[in-house]
Amino acid sequence: MENFSHRGKDVEFWHITGEVIGSDKYKETHVSSSCGGGNISGSITGGYGSVSGHISAPNIHSEVITNHEFWIKTEDGLEKDVKLYNRDIPLRVGQKVTLIWATRKGRSNSPYTILVNHSANKHWFIIKAGRLNQLLEIELITGKPLLIGGAITVAIAWGITYLTDSWALGLGAAGIFIVYKFVTKAKKIISLVNRLEQHLENLAQFAYKNY
Repeated sequence: MENFSHRGKDVEFWHITGEVIGSDKYKETHVSSSCGGGNISGSITGGYGSVSGHISAPNIHSEVITNHEFWIKTEDGLEKDVKLYNRDIPLRVGQKVTLIWATRKGRSNSPYTILVNHSANKHWFIIKAGRLNQLLEIELITGKPLLIGGAITVAIAWGITYLTDSWALGLGAAGIFIVYKFVTKAKKIISLVNRLEQHLENLAQFAYKNY
């Protein structure tokens, strides 16, 4: 399948096509709690005391997650077990599907990205472009550029302050520089995600026609 490149970083896409020979779904319930609040007050007079106040009960939160596990059998007899966390995709035994996943050199994870159901003429993005960018670390706002930008900002502030004898002007110019760098980086990420989103759609359409 066609790979994706961005500023010297290559993402490779792989696929497997076959027949669904088994499909199971199971639910997980995740329970969490947050402590209640309250206040207690009291007084002691002549050896006697009184206490008053209230304590709220803890708040209990529960979330039900649907996980999906299915098997694909290729034409040459290979069987692949697929586990999807928090995904509920309609599949039935006997349908022909193509599963596409992504890898990047130097990264250990290979997340599933697209599932194409040829029999139903539908496809799903298991992981969308924005999340895929984060998982494969293609274009992110990281600490190193911020550190370099901070050093440049300090230099700008010091230089302008030295020339104009005005800390306010120096810090103002430094602030403008920080905003400029942040906006520039954000635009790069948005552009990447849009390109990657279109690439994923192109891969799905390619799978319909060729597998």
